[in-house]
This record gives sequence, C-alpha cells and structure tokens, in this order.
Amino acid sequence: MANQHSILVVEDNANERQALSRMLRIEGYEVLTARNPDEALETINRPVDLVVSDLCLGTKSGVDLLNLWMARKPGTPFIMVTAYGDVQSAVNAMKLGARDYLTKPVDPRQLLKLAESYCNEEKQPPPTPRLRSASRRFKPSGQLVGTSPALDRVREQIARAAKSDSTVTIQGESGTGKELVAEGIHAQGARHDQPFVVVNMAAIPESLVESELFGHVRGSFTGATVDRQGRFAQAHGGTLFIDEIGDFPLSSQAKLLRALETRMITPVGGNEPRSVEVRVVAATSRDLTALMHEGRFREDLYYRLQVITIMLPPLRSHREDIVPIAEHILTDLTERIRRPRPALSPELRTFLESYEWPGNVRQLRNCLECMLVLQEGDELSLQHLPPSFSTTPGLGTLPDDATLIDMEKSAILQTLEKFSGNRSRTAETLGISVRTLQRRLKEWSIDEPHS
Repeated sequence: MANQHSILVVEDNANERQALSRMLRIEGYEVLTARNPDEALETINRPVDLVVSDLCLGTKSGVDLLNLWMARKPGTPFIMVTAYGDVQSAVNAMKLGARDYLTKPVDPRQLLKLAESYCNEEKQPPPTPRLRSASRRFKPSGQLVGTSPALDRVREQIARAAKSDSTVTIQGESGTGKELVAEGIHAQGARHDQPFVVVNMAAIPESLVESELFGHVRGSFTGATVDRQGRFAQAHGGTLFIDEIGDFPLSSQAKLLRALETRMITPVGGNEPRSVEVRVVAATSRDLTALMHEGRFREDLYYRLQVITIMLPPLRSHREDIVPIAEHILTDLTERIRRPRPALSPELRTFLESYEWPGNVRQLRNCLECMLVLQEGDELSLQHLPPSFSTTPGLGTLPDDATLIDMEKSAILQTLEKFSGNRSRTAETLGISVRTLQRRLKEWSIDEPHS
C-alpha cells in the first residue's frame, strides 16, 4: 500500500540503485532515481520527502549534490551512503546539512527506519542523525529467539534490569544481539513510551564525539551554523544506548563520567549546563577490564558503567537455538520481500548447527539473506550456501583442543583467503565491522594475511 511519500535515490551503480529502489518500493514508497547530480536536480521541482545519495558519483560527488539541493530546498532530509573508508567525508557532509549517513553494504532495516523517521517528521523539528523513532512510541525491532538455558538467563536479566534505572553494560561478541537486549530493557521498563536513542561510538570520529553526545552551539566550530541537540538531550526522559563503548576516546571519557554522575551536560561552545534525565545502557564487544588495565579506559568510568552487567553468549555456545533462529530470520526476510518462505533441508539444518558462526546471529542472517535472494525454489539446501562457506561442518583443520579464539582466527583467515585479502567483503560475510576485523588482525600481529 502506498504511503504517499517520495524518495529520491541517487546512485551511479545500476545494481545498487535498483536494489535500493526495489527495497523502498516494497515498503510502499514512490521512488525516483538518478545516476548523478545533474539527473537528480531534474527532480528538484517534484515533491521529494527524502534524498538518499551515494557519496561517490563518478566525476561529481554526493556533497556537490547536497550543496546544490540545499541551496534550493534546504528543508529536505538528506542521507549520504558511503563506503566504510569514507566515513569522515560523510560526517563532513553532515556539517553541510545532511541528516545522516549509512555505510555500505546498506543495512535494509536501518535504511527503512531512517526513511520512516524522516518522511514522517512534517510537524516536528528536524532531528539529528539516527534518532530511533520519529514519535515517542517505541517499537522494538525484534526479539530473542530460542529456548536454551543461556537465553533464558539473558531474558531473566533483561526483566530484572528493566525494573530499575541503573546503568547497564551489555558485553558480547559482535553480532550477538546487544542492541536487541538494550531495546528489551527499554521496552519492558517504565520509560517504554519515551525516546530510545542510539549512538555507535565506532562510527564517530574522535573530534565529533562531544558534539554528538552533548550537542553544540552555533559558531562553536567550522560548519556549526545552527544550535544542535546532542544524543543526551534527545533521549531526555528515555534511554540512551551507547554502542561500542570500548571505542570511546580517552580524551572525552571524563565528560561522559560527569554526565552520568551529575546528569548535567554542556553543549560544545556553550556556557550554560542543562539537566538531562536519561537512563544509559552501554554495550561493547571489547574487554573493558583489559582496556582499563592498559590505561585506555578510565577506572572510575569503568566502575560507573558496571552497575549491572549482562553477558551475551556467542551463538556457537547454544547450538540448539540456531535452527529456530534461522527459521525466525527466514520468516522475517520473506515477509519483507513478500515471497513464500522456503524450507531448510535436513542437511542444511545440520550444517547450520555445526558451523562456528564467528559473526554470530548477524552472520547467520547475512548468510540466509544471500541464499534467499539467489534461490527461487521452495527449499534451501547446502548447494545454495554462499561461496565463502565450507560445507564441511566446523572449521575442519583445527585440533580437538582448539579454543574459541583459535576457531575465530581460523574462520577469519579462511574468509580472507576466499576473498583474496579483501577486508570489506570478509567483514561483511562474517557479520562483523571492518574495524573489528582490523582489530583482530592487529591483535594477532597479522598485517598481510597472505604473506
């Protein structure tokens, strides 16, 4: 059903342009497309509720389009799409008026959430990037699936944590569902009808961290043309979820600690502190204790965050949940693309249960989505697995006494080998970020995986 909103997609790669357009049309949006800024400007007089533009557009860039578009229609929400290595350029584009940015490969759920938020903001002041919901009503994006004792313990911890306003730290490997747990804490608590705001520290340049969290006043730095709320102010009365807290720059940790302890923030360039009433939930895939001992994480902030700690188990530690999770993911994916849900063959079920899944649920979802897109039949089997997956259960060459670290290392190196050292494709396949992949290789003193 059409939702009466129009989105302009600007992308010079035909396949990516078609994929983004198809995704948005399935959700009921009217979609206009353009290959470059010149074609995009031909639609300037048509009603456009949102522009989604690639940063690199051949001889011109998305920033060129942004400048031209904002000069004529400054109120149009603008999302920049960029490769991981160009995040700084996308952040710079935000200073020029872009509302947000997404990194490739684009997460469909993230794009659709942003599209819903920005296309339904007519009577609301312009939000800053990645405010979770346009309205004050919170809608969790999913649920923990599985009946294992490990997940039952997590559900019990979520329920108990939701009854208080204490700070919570969620620890677990990449892809284990830390944001889902944070959403659960918020949804089951007294703040469930208040804002749930997300900020990912791994995606923010160090120079912009304080502005992102605490806001800034006009003229406080080059490009600060208007006053801007930070995430703490956006989350007033609700929950602020700080993802990848282990990547929080040491130089700004004292200000975060002060905000947590005093519930007062001062925008960058401002003199007047303001009170905020926020429940903070943090998450990390890193070892905060090790970071503290190495002097990269303040001890006082560490203990301030460790009021309630929830440890998420890796997927390989509760294998009985893998097939039910896969079934749930398939149902969600097929509902989104409106096609019958294929069955999982017995052999594929066995493989899914035996694979190590270093990228956890995120990697499992990526695997199933790839299979679903490429396979038209009514059953998914081993032959439909992406090329990066071996049909030999487990990791094959590892000794019987291999540790989880050995398994993770083997999976990463094998995937790097399959993609000839391409780290972006390796990270995407494993369901982890490029930064996480680079950190692992550095920990193992591997600069050239194939040398």
